Amino acid sequence: MQFALEDWQQIALQQFRRYLEAEVAPLVEEYEDAYRMPPPQVIQRMHDFGLLGGLLPPEQGGQGLDYVTYCTLLCELSRVWPSLRSIISTSNLALLIVAQHGTPAQRERYLADLVSGRKTGFFALTEPNVGSDASQVQTHAERDGAHWRLNGRKLYISNGTGADLGVVFARTGADAVSAFLVERDLPGFSAREVRSMGMNSCPLGELLFDDMLLPTEALIGQPGQAFAIAKHYLNIGRCFVSFVCTGLSQAAYDAALRYAGEREQFGRKIGGFQLVQQMIADMMTDLETSRLLSYRAADALDRRLPDRARLCSLAKRHNSQATLRVCELALQVHGGAGYTRDFPVERLYRDARHLTIAEGTNQIQSLLLAQSVLGISALRA
Repeated sequence: MQFALEDWQQIALQQFRRYLEAEVAPLVEEYEDAYRMPPPQVIQRMHDFGLLGGLLPPEQGGQGLDYVTYCTLLCELSRVWPSLRSIISTSNLALLIVAQHGTPAQRERYLADLVSGRKTGFFALTEPNVGSDASQVQTHAERDGAHWRLNGRKLYISNGTGADLGVVFARTGADAVSAFLVERDLPGFSAREVRSMGMNSCPLGELLFDDMLLPTEALIGQPGQAFAIAKHYLNIGRCFVSFVCTGLSQAAYDAALRYAGEREQFGRKIGGFQLVQQMIADMMTDLETSRLLSYRAADALDRRLPDRARLCSLAKRHNSQATLRVCELALQVHGGAGYTRDFPVERLYRDARHLTIAEGTNQIQSLLLAQSVLGISALRA
């Protein structure tokens, strides 16, 4: 059993860290305060480090990375700028679907732009009345001659108002859900921004489809097969979220250590007080257990272990709860200063909050985990 990265993985991580610290970290607070997306050149540089399309084979423009390596880089990006991570993860999800389920024509038309970051993508599944029960989407598409006519509404879509195109899930029959590639500049499409609690630089959107005519070649895969596609990538997304949580926890923990070593009260550094040390120890424990669970999930994906879905749910559930505890304790170590925007822990706390909801709420993860050992569903009679 090995608990260390290979030398080449360490080198890739160090190179990425140097770039992030020099070129990306100085932008974060300015762009977050202004609710601005990261500069296009920063998004495009993510391809060079394997964050866009890195899981794809070289013949599709990727680097053939395994999940452990890719997720290690994702964790580092999350430590520095969670909003940029959200944009990249969402766009990467769209390009994976195009690469692995799209037609040759779709790959020819869209894949190079998505992998390079010249265009970004969204993943539109959630609706106002559809969240955890994703099989019940109400957005619908009907055949209309040589087109599909798309009507409906998607909500809380990451990158929804900033991306160029995306994957939209729509009902195409009584029990059939299909996936479509939708370009935002087609007639019948509109979007509005939904302001959220955190990750200000990743635009969250409501998407509206009003008699939008899609060409037949916009269909991804076969009609009625999209729910299986969605479940597959949501599971991978849970592994990604577990690493995102670890990166956020690392940033909050580092900030608490710095502050505890600098701040003085009663004539001494506050890091010398026992109760502050207890908070540091609790944060350290949550961070390390999160890291171990994340790597176990990524390793299970790489080796295609039978229980990989369970391990991804387990890591996502634990780590998203743990990062809330770590960020809260980091804010507490800062005292009143942590409640202001003069220190990064306030932003980290807001950014972490949605992770217990993303890729399936933690309550749904609890049901999935229990079902995996009991064999009894709490969702279906």
